[in-house]
Amino acid sequence: MEQHGDTHFIRSISTKRDCSGLGNAGRYARLCSSAACLIAFASATLAEEEINNGTNPIKLTSQIALQYQFNQIDSNLNTGLLEFAYTKPFGDMSQSFRLTVPFSDSPFNANPTFGDTAAIAAANPSVGNEMRLGDISLMFIKVFGVTEKNGAAATFELFLDTAETPTAGYGQFAAEASAYYAWFLDNGSIFSPAIVHTFGLEGGNSLGVDVNTTTIDFYYVPKLPTSKYYMTFDPAIIHDWENDATFGSLQVTFGIMTGKAFGGDSQLFIKPGVLFGGDAPADWSVQFGYKILNF
Repeated sequence: MEQHGDTHFIRSISTKRDCSGLGNAGRYARLCSSAACLIAFASATLAEEEINNGTNPIKLTSQIALQYQFNQIDSNLNTGLLEFAYTKPFGDMSQSFRLTVPFSDSPFNANPTFGDTAAIAAANPSVGNEMRLGDISLMFIKVFGVTEKNGAAATFELFLDTAETPTAGYGQFAAEASAYYAWFLDNGSIFSPAIVHTFGLEGGNSLGVDVNTTTIDFYYVPKLPTSKYYMTFDPAIIHDWENDATFGSLQVTFGIMTGKAFGGDSQLFIKPGVLFGGDAPADWSVQFGYKILNF
């Protein structure tokens, strides 16, 4: 689906990379990235069958995605997250596996000194955003109870402790579980609220920093006049139990189908997002990427 929260935002919002000792700001790459599961759907129109565009959360399809997210933490700090994801349904097509390989793009990877980024850069002008391998993850997706009007799904994602630097990952094995329900509205739109929980499996990293975050999001896909384009809206409320912080977010996706490629259907997308509330760990983000589906 269209990052029900990659997410971040839950995978589109959940806490992921860059979280050892950086607090909420360090966790933002996961918050923005990423909830959620890269899956797609096919539905018929009166004239022709629409191409799977990746916005329906309960019908699975094969998918390859390459995407980058830029996160503006504050006026002095920005981070990024590059991800490669491969999704493959199996069996009766009601379950799927996804592999995600992330690369954290952060000044803390080049100089893991926790403090004022501007001061660090002034002391050492060579400090910059260095891209390093993050925590590779494996996700299992299960869809059930699907009818013409609704359906449900659940996911479980395991984050391996593979990050090359302490600031590029959790610093421990971690997991994320989610459940969501989709309603197919009479006007062709989709409404699919979800609950996502991200948690550490080892009680914290080497600095004692743990992850324990709950996200509730309200994913909505409007029905557009043409299947060549798509949009999604993903408002969410996030609570970080470790830091007793609550804040909101909104991501809006704009996508375009770009024809056949590599045996599947290709698309380009851009996804701007904002965070709000006194506890928000960042200001805004923008993600862009290329996907191939239905191969």
